[in-house]
Amino acid sequence: MWLLQIIVLAIVISAAIAGVSAAPWLPTKPRDRAHLLNHLKLTPGQKVVDLGCGDGSMLFAVARKFPEVVCVGYDISLLPLFFGWARKLLYFKKYRHVHIRFGNLFKQSVEDADLVFIFLLSKSYPKLVELLKRDIKDEAQVVVEAWPFPNTTPLKTLKEDKLLSIFLYTGKSLRHVE
Repeated sequence: MWLLQIIVLAIVISAAIAGVSAAPWLPTKPRDRAHLLNHLKLTPGQKVVDLGCGDGSMLFAVARKFPEVVCVGYDISLLPLFFGWARKLLYFKKYRHVHIRFGNLFKQSVEDADLVFIFLLSKSYPKLVELLKRDIKDEAQVVVEAWPFPNTTPLKTLKEDKLLSIFLYTGKSLRHVE
């Protein structure tokens, strides 16, 4: 009984930490994922990093469309991670290039990422921008869903009726953010 209580407590605490530090678990809706995927240009061997990946739904969608792209996601909330790990186990062969990891998204390296995906609350942006400015390659794409980064203009904004806005940046364009 005490083991179950510890597991439940760990799940609740990890969800609270995620919600306070970056965002609660809220997967991108299928129609928003499809819209975003239609605008991605990726080639085999490139690497996509999802900071705050939740259950990995975006990573799995990328892997279906671009099966030779390496997809890595980080989250600190255990419940969505369990769902992502279960999906990866069930479809291991299909998602062999998808890696979902437990970890603080603010402490992950993005230096080898070709695309970084972010769907978090804007309160987390100052720390994220510092991470990106420090680590990301100039030519890497940065895709931000829902809210733009402050103090900078996206290179491109994708807006369609009844869909979340998508803001596109590059590593180089973020180096000028104050």
